[in-house]
Amino acid sequence: MPSAVIRAGRLGLVVLACGCAPVMRPTLTEKLPRGAVRVDLEELSECQRLRGDSRFADRGEALPVVEPSSDLPVELRRVVQAAGVDPLLVALTLGGSVEVKLDLVMRLSSLEIQVASLLFEAQCVGAQMDAVLRELDGHQRTREIGLTVSSILVGSVVSAAGGIWALRSPDVAGPEILLIGSGVASAGLGLAAFVPERRAVEFPHQRNLLGPIVRGEDPDELYPSFVFRMLLLPDPEGETLRDEILIDWQRILADAFPPGQRALAESVLYGTGGIYDEQLIEVHEQMFDVLESHLNAVNQELDLLYRYSARLVEVGLPADGP
Repeated sequence: MPSAVIRAGRLGLVVLACGCAPVMRPTLTEKLPRGAVRVDLEELSECQRLRGDSRFADRGEALPVVEPSSDLPVELRRVVQAAGVDPLLVALTLGGSVEVKLDLVMRLSSLEIQVASLLFEAQCVGAQMDAVLRELDGHQRTREIGLTVSSILVGSVVSAAGGIWALRSPDVAGPEILLIGSGVASAGLGLAAFVPERRAVEFPHQRNLLGPIVRGEDPDELYPSFVFRMLLLPDPEGETLRDEILIDWQRILADAFPPGQRALAESVLYGTGGIYDEQLIEVHEQMFDVLESHLNAVNQELDLLYRYSARLVEVGLPADGP
């Protein structure tokens, strides 16, 4: 009985220590840690955005991306430059043909599809991360219940056994030692129940929307060219959406990890995948929330351009529009 109590106490201390050990790794392993969670790659693949509708892609020759004309409203200059439609807008102000009007409308429709599909992907990946967090929370609750019940059982059973031993052998010190050991074991298991388990999460992401933002380039064309230009071009104050995103991401990392762990966290987040823990999954989800917010900002600027262009081509605005 004493050896069993000692083993239970050791188990509680080991669980307590393991709760503080980092499990993050920037690479995948053939053999996952026991109890690891896997991100459902099949469901994640369904998040990938649709390519631009072929009816709207490569319509005629690509327009050059040039500095927008000075006659444009200040709030439209970034989106016009990113969309590369300034030549069409200039042509319309000079009385452009029907073909020019149609070309502009079709190009803007293509850009809307690109932004909408990328927004869907960001929202979908965020939803997958939320599902992983719910699964981890379920494991944590099960673990807490198991350790709490074990703590109660160890304390009650060993106390009863020690009492019986003391009644039968009042002159030996064994019962007191047993009761002390049971108290240590019960306390260890009870404390371990309150320490969050750092369960490993296998999350490969060859397609990683975070990486191009950090590097400032997108050689694999994960983003539509229009969207990525929007993220890199400065606004009238000289600030870019990418700068704002990176500031928010750095703040999220600083709040979640001590300086000594941030480099490791960044290598997992911005690479092709690896082993996450619950905290890093939460950081990943928060980063996608920031990205989604800025993609909505891109969508709003595109909407402004669409409304400005609608007046030029004499296309009525939607009935519910301002």
